[in-house]
Order: sequence, then C-alpha cells, then structure tokens
Amino acid sequence: MRASFRALLAALFSIGLLLGAGTGPAQADEVTPQTAPELRFVSYNVCGAKCPLPEATDAGRSAWVSGLVKEIDAWDTDLIMLQELCYGQWKLIRDALAGRTGEDSYDTVWGASLASASDCDQWDPVDRRFGLAIFSKGAGSIVAGTRSVTFLPEAPAKDTEDRILLCARAELDARVARACNTHIDPSDAATALQVPEVAKLVEAGRQAGEPVVLAGDFNQVPGHADMNSLYNHGTGSTGRFQEVDENDKEHFTAVDCPQTADRCRSGEATASPTCSSHTAGTAKIDYVFLSYEWFKTVRGDALPCPPGMSDHHLLRGAAAWEQ
Repeated sequence: MRASFRALLAALFSIGLLLGAGTGPAQADEVTPQTAPELRFVSYNVCGAKCPLPEATDAGRSAWVSGLVKEIDAWDTDLIMLQELCYGQWKLIRDALAGRTGEDSYDTVWGASLASASDCDQWDPVDRRFGLAIFSKGAGSIVAGTRSVTFLPEAPAKDTEDRILLCARAELDARVARACNTHIDPSDAATALQVPEVAKLVEAGRQAGEPVVLAGDFNQVPGHADMNSLYNHGTGSTGRFQEVDENDKEHFTAVDCPQTADRCRSGEATASPTCSSHTAGTAKIDYVFLSYEWFKTVRGDALPCPPGMSDHHLLRGAAAWEQ
C-alpha cells in the first residue's frame, strides 16, 4: 500500500508538470523546461501544517518530498522559496537535496515564524517549528554569514504567527544575488503595513548594486494598491521590480490590461478551489519579483495541484540576465 501510494503521488506530480508545460490552454508566454530562459525560480506555499498528509507515515512523508524534488529537478531550479513550511518537513527536503553531488546539490537557510504549530506534528512530533526556507542550487552556494530574518510590522489585531522576511546572498549562475522570501499576513490592515516594509528592505539591497529575487505568498492581488511599492509599472506603482508572470496575455483582462500591452500587473491564479475546498476564491497571490535592472525576458507559470501536496499552486518563473 505504501509503495503504491508513493508511485501514485509521483505519477500525479508528473501529470501536473505535463499539464503545466503546455498541454492545457495556450499561453502567451509559453513556459517549458525546454524553452524558458536559463535562470529558474520556484515559489510555493506548501501548507505544511494545515494540509494533512494523505499518509502521515515515513512512506507518506517520503512521497511528498519526492514529488516536490521531482518538480524542482524538472524545472532545473536555481532558487526555491517555500512558505508555510514545518521544520521537520524542511529537514527532509534539505536532506534530499543536500545529499547529492556537485551542482545537483542545494544549500539552504531556514527562518521560523512560529515556535510551534500543532499540525506540524505530522512531520515531527517533537520539533514543530513553522516558517520559511530558501534553497539555492549548488553546494555552498549561499554566502556564509548572510542569512537575515527581519520581523515585519503587525496590524493592531496581531496574528499569532510572526511575519518575517528571510534573506540570504546566494550564487546565481556564477553571480551573487540577494534572495528573499516572505509570507504576508492576509488581513488588509497587515498587507498595507507589511508589503511596503518588504519593498523598503529589499530596495536597500538593490540600491547597493545587488540583483534581487523576492518571492513569497503576499496574500494580495497584483492590481491592489498595497502592491504599488513593488511593481515598476501600472497605475500608482512606485517600485523597481518586475514579476515573472506579468506578460501572459491570457490574463490581461482588467480595464488597465489591454491586449496591446506588453506587460500588466496580472498573472495566473496561484490559489483556487481546484487546490483545496477551503479556498473560496481564485486569485494570484504568490509572486516571484526580480529587480528590473538586472533581469530580462521574464516568464511565469502556475502548475496544477496534485492531490495531497498543498492548497496553493506551485509558481515557477524564469528570466535571463540583463547584462
């Protein structure tokens, strides 16, 4: 039974990859492992605590990790940003990726946003920390001593989870970039405080001349005013970033997103009822932002949801160096 479950989950993940690679509706910015630019990114809210494993056993945990690793490898991913990640879950992913040789290995940093989440006991009944992680391709690719965790401002009705920005300098295709990952509180009062603070923090790195990759679950849609501080285009924008899925014309549906535009604050949904019955609406709330001066030819795609993986779509992105 355990072996058959593992095989089924791996097959479902492979089917999801094929659907995301172009067998579904035609995309204006076709994103496949064969045609995408060479720099590859993944942002994924993995719902490690609230989404129960189909089988909370060693075999079930191994199957989940194997499914994620297959997707990471199929995309030849350089930087991976994971949110809602249990510490025990992170250790299993870390061990699966770090135990490989050469460029197939991954370096990683972790940041806790909650000291204990009861539902994380499906990954480790003792250490139930909950938070974020960054994985960077290549053994030792994260620059030693550059990990930082910054606590974000909270709304008056404070969430029980600390909202943080996790960053580290990482080697990206023989250059060094600042990689940052966050998970913004879903309340309107909190996003209004936290998104501009994240923009200010990553802007400091950009002004220092570093390429910046910022990813995460922002719990806000692209056109909302809270996102103005990140985007460098669109009504009210004051930021310096582009987003990987901003040029998919299939999603140019708003009044300020005409089909004649080259890019728009839009994108494919990353949260939808197809992933979880607990998700009421369909919206893009997960992002991979890239500093505009350093990257070009951005592409993005949200993959289907294999059962038992998460209540979010995995967002994968790609770009090339500007110079």
